[in-house]
Amino acid sequence: MRQSGFTIVELVIVILLTLVVGIVVSTLFIGQNRVYQTETAELNITNDARTGLDDIDNYVRQAYRALQSYSSYTAGSQVLILQIQSVGASTQLIPGTYDYVVYYLTGNNLYRQVYPDAASTRSATTKKIASNVNSLAFTYSDPDFALVTTVSTAMTLQQDVGCQTRSITLSSSSKLRNY
Repeated sequence: MRQSGFTIVELVIVILLTLVVGIVVSTLFIGQNRVYQTETAELNITNDARTGLDDIDNYVRQAYRALQSYSSYTAGSQVLILQIQSVGASTQLIPGTYDYVVYYLTGNNLYRQVYPDAASTRSATTKKIASNVNSLAFTYSDPDFALVTTVSTAMTLQQDVGCQTRSITLSSSSKLRNY
């Protein structure tokens, strides 16, 4: 009478096959996870760069003029100061009153700060516009801020993902509203 069961050789073969399948599945999962993280990082920095440039362009197009200084800020390659006509309650421009918008880089974050006139309906806000900013450069069409007609912006964002670095550089140029 023969007893039914598994031999030691059969058990070893099943364990080895299970181990090989587990390694293959784990390798595929890790590889796909790495691709997902890389693509997500690229989408995030692209979105931040586009959002940042769109925001800057929007305010430059509304600006009455670019300023050399306002409050504790001095305009330069990483600081942009804009004077924008104030808006009243009925969304009408208020003659002779201005709000001020300042873009500045702190660490790797780009911020927009709005300083409204007392008569303006704009809110005083500080908003982070973009993260992971590796470099930022504002250039002006004229060294004399009273004559600036165009503001150009170049921005590079960079994010490390594991052993890879994802980077994007975007630029734009916008005319002030009076030009």
